[in-house]
Order: sequence, then C-alpha cells, then structure tokens
Amino acid sequence: MKTHNTPSCFLLLFFVSVSLLPCLAISRQDTYRQYADMPTAQEEGEREPGRGGAHYESGFGPQEVQPVARCRHNFHERTEAAISRQINLFLHVGYVYSSMAHHFGSCDVSLPGFEKFFQQMAEEQQVRAGTLSKYQSMRGGVVTMLPVSAPTTINWGTGLEAMQKALDMEKSVNQALLELHLVAQQHEDTHASTFIQTSFLNTQVEKIFTLSQYVTSLERVGPGLGEYLFDKLPQN
Repeated sequence: MKTHNTPSCFLLLFFVSVSLLPCLAISRQDTYRQYADMPTAQEEGEREPGRGGAHYESGFGPQEVQPVARCRHNFHERTEAAISRQINLFLHVGYVYSSMAHHFGSCDVSLPGFEKFFQQMAEEQQVRAGTLSKYQSMRGGVVTMLPVSAPTTINWGTGLEAMQKALDMEKSVNQALLELHLVAQQHEDTHASTFIQTSFLNTQVEKIFTLSQYVTSLERVGPGLGEYLFDKLPQN
C-alpha cells in the first residue's frame, strides 16, 4: 500500500522559502556584504564624508571611493587635507616670490641682488612643496592639487616694500604650519607633528628673524643709494 506525502512536501518547501527571505533581502541590499557585522550599502552611505564612506571633495567623482593605501596607518583625513592646503600655500608663495624676482630684474628697476634673493626664495618654496608631497604619499595619503592663486600685483615697489611683504607672507606661512602641527597633535599623529616641526617650523622661525633684520636694515639705509648698496651685500 503506497503512502502519499505530497502535502508534507509542500509544507516543507514553504517553510524553507520563508526562512531564506531575510538572506535574499540582505543580498539585494549589498552584494559585497559577506559577514553579518559588515555594514550594508545604505549604512555605508550614511557615514561621514571621507575615506571609508563618501568620496573626497575633489579628485573623485560622485560614484567613486578612494581606495585605502596599504601603508596608511594613524593618518587622519583632517591631517591629510591640511597637508594638501599647506602644499598649495607653498606653491602660491613661490608664485609671489617669482613675480617679485621678475620685478627687480626688469630694466626699469635693475636690482639684481633682490632679483637673485627672491628667485632663491621661490625655488625654496617649490622644494618645500615637493617635500611635503612626498611625505603625504609616504603616509598613504593623496595630494589634492588645488588651484594656485596668482599674485595680487606685478608692481612690488621698492626693496623695502617687497621685503616687508615677504616678511608678512612668511608669518602667514608660519601660522599655517602651526595650525597643521596642531591638527596632527589633536589626532595623536606624533610622526606628522614631529616632521612638521623639524622640517619646516624650525627653519621658518629663522627665516622670519632674517627677513626682519633685512627690513630693519633697509629702513635704516633709506631709498636710493642706500637701497642700491644693500642690493650689493653678500646675502643677495
């Protein structure tokens, strides 16, 4: 005598289908979610902008996520962004110094000592930007290339006026470096804060002191012949 278990089979298939519904729902939400403790695509999108969530402000499209470098460790996004801004500031200051050099090298001004001095300052800013860019890459960050603003003028006046402008700029650079140093400290990045101090802040203080001396000397000797004699000094 044969026994028909067709209703039991249908019930078994029904219960199996119901139990698989949550798994199917999860797979539709995020096909790359492998473990229960991994965030879904919706949860990932709700994270703060930056690495591991939404894309950066520039350099990546709305659907692109920047991959994390293998060497990246204890390198906060704010530190990375602050370094990119500092690089941009170095490039801008170098741009200004280059404009100053061309001003003093013109036939109507003809102060070759000032021209040489400001050209050296411009080249130094390029080196500093390169050094900081290399450090950014070493820490696993990405240098965001921001637009470099042009100088506000092409006429820099006398040597005293240009030197005073240079002093003001270097103080602004120093303040930006201090803020970058503080950001690194706030995120307990000892390596970054030490690097900023030893590679930039120490020399920046010396540069401000030297430019202050030049301003004082130019004020003392006065324009005309005094400025001409200052142009011939060995430091230029």
